[in-house]
Amino acid sequence: MKLDLSAPLSQFERDLNAGDIHAVACLTGVGTRMFLKELAARDPQHLETLRGVPFVSRGSKPAQVLKTFGLSSTIVPKPSTWHEVQEHLIATLERGQHAVILEYGEAVPTAMLRELGYAGIRVTSVPVYRCAFPQDTAPLARAVRDVILGGPDILLLSSGTQILHFLKYAEKLNLLEEARAGLHRMVVVSIGPACSEAAADLGLRIDLEANPHKMGILVRTAAEHGPAILAARLGRTG
Repeated sequence: MKLDLSAPLSQFERDLNAGDIHAVACLTGVGTRMFLKELAARDPQHLETLRGVPFVSRGSKPAQVLKTFGLSSTIVPKPSTWHEVQEHLIATLERGQHAVILEYGEAVPTAMLRELGYAGIRVTSVPVYRCAFPQDTAPLARAVRDVILGGPDILLLSSGTQILHFLKYAEKLNLLEEARAGLHRMVVVSIGPACSEAAADLGLRIDLEANPHKMGILVRTAAEHGPAILAARLGRTG
């Protein structure tokens, strides 16, 4: 769900014109494209000004988007989570300097904001978009009930937002504890470190992680290793 960027864009313009933006951290390609498209629509000259601002990309997708706008960036090393973005900002910015972070569906982790604050870095976090429940929630409700009833045995996660929405919808149905119990029984397979970290923050145990972090590898990892983990787990509880 795209958010109203009027106020954040106005503040960004003021800071940019004042020379008070010392780094921009782009956490997803989607958010980066949305933000820069609206910024350029206000004044194409802003893109020229931004060529003098260091950009930090959490992976290749935001970096590719930046290239389409004529902007370059530093891609943080793998596993390319917010931790690496945080470390880069702390290593390259001085106390009192200002970093803008383009959010990616959920709010920037409190721990990241806290560590940047400890380093004396001023942070503006821009919520470009938020992930929302689908218009048709019937499949989501069915998934919650299937997990509670013990239908699926293996859960594949391609983003932390997926499990966040699953748990939020379970809570809306007054079935949160039952859903958590069902998830605890399952083998949980994550597409990568950022997804694993988000799921762990929500109290999930990650059993397997795809490497490289691609959808095909996620499916293959689940198929090749998931059944053995499940069998071992059932053997311990049987």
